[in-house]
Amino acid sequence: MLLVTLLAISLSIDALGIGLSYGIRNIFIPFFTKLILLLENIFFMAVFILLGNHIKLFFSAETANTLGIILLLFMGIWFCYQSIQKKQCQNSMEMLRNPSYCDKDNSSHIDAKEGLCLGFILSIDSMGAGIAAGAAQICIILLPFFTAVFQILFLSIGIYCGRHLKNCYTIKENIWTAFSGCILIMIALIRILF
Repeated sequence: MLLVTLLAISLSIDALGIGLSYGIRNIFIPFFTKLILLLENIFFMAVFILLGNHIKLFFSAETANTLGIILLLFMGIWFCYQSIQKKQCQNSMEMLRNPSYCDKDNSSHIDAKEGLCLGFILSIDSMGAGIAAGAAQICIILLPFFTAVFQILFLSIGIYCGRHLKNCYTIKENIWTAFSGCILIMIALIRILF
């Protein structure tokens, strides 16, 4: 249970940074849109975990578990590397993470259609770690639900804090990416040691 909680937190921590950005810009996410985000995240995470779980069809259970741990470790290192890059990544995923981009009509309100876009980005962000978790057999039944709940929770907390603590604007979003990477590395090390 500890590993699945840590993994869910790691896969959801970026939502806190995105929530802070939304809150600072007074962008509101209604309950229905949050429900869409929740269901979309559960669906995608379940698909990623099933893909990881099917690695066992090609490898022995022990080899699949080892591959999953290596992938978790790699994802953690990759997240940390991304967070210290000086040049801003200009790919579509980074653009979609910009709150003003997801709020396409500049209404300061994320509707259902815009929520689908945000949910897709939050879910795709978890793809590698979800596949790794499936291969490493880390409580694969509970993980989609835990991840979805933590993402909505962190997004909501971020929006609340962003609205009330304007000085949060000085916190760079890459800090959340680095924190997420460190948790993934810690999970991989725990799996190696125990």
